[in-house]
Amino acid sequence: MKVTIIGAGGNIGQRITKEAATRNHELQLVTSKEKSFFNLKDITTKKADILDTDALAEIFKDSDVVISAYAPPAENTDLILEASKSLLEASKKANVRLISVGGAGSLKLSEDLDLVDSKDFPEAYKPAALSHRKVLKEVYLKENAVNWTNVSPSAYIFEGERTNKFRTAEDKLIANDKGESSISMEDFAVGIINEIENPKHIKKRFTIGY
Repeated sequence: MKVTIIGAGGNIGQRITKEAATRNHELQLVTSKEKSFFNLKDITTKKADILDTDALAEIFKDSDVVISAYAPPAENTDLILEASKSLLEASKKANVRLISVGGAGSLKLSEDLDLVDSKDFPEAYKPAALSHRKVLKEVYLKENAVNWTNVSPSAYIFEGERTNKFRTAEDKLIANDKGESSISMEDFAVGIINEIENPKHIKKRFTIGY
């Protein structure tokens, strides 16, 4: 497949890029960061304003799937709402599937309690978590024309190893017997590339965890 990756230079974007390359997908990377990208060859790298919908649509037009690992600036986390609308509209114009990385805060601890609303949720991460929840509820879940998928990490995502041993769920936070919820960036990337190769969550959100 031809895969376009938005935010390919970020921590998660780099792992997605490496995993996709390992599986021999044809890659087009959109990033503002100068990276060696693991010495990968024959990769097209472009820069684009994520709010420039027409420019994005032009970049997307020959792709089979777009993966967005875009992260909004810490001082304006709600920018991800406008960015997500732009990504969806560009995907619609290009008639391409969109997979976007979301947040863990909107995952369910119980039927009536989201992770971000729990008493132990770190205050420092709340703005981004709340913005991601708004995107899921107000943008993605109201979108019917685009084949979108929103994927949430577990509560704790870290630089680690590719084990290829993890679980997936839709809206419920994945945790182990000790109540710990985690996933490595490497295995998170595996789960995302699995989804493009074997779609199971069209127009849905899902999560990946141990």
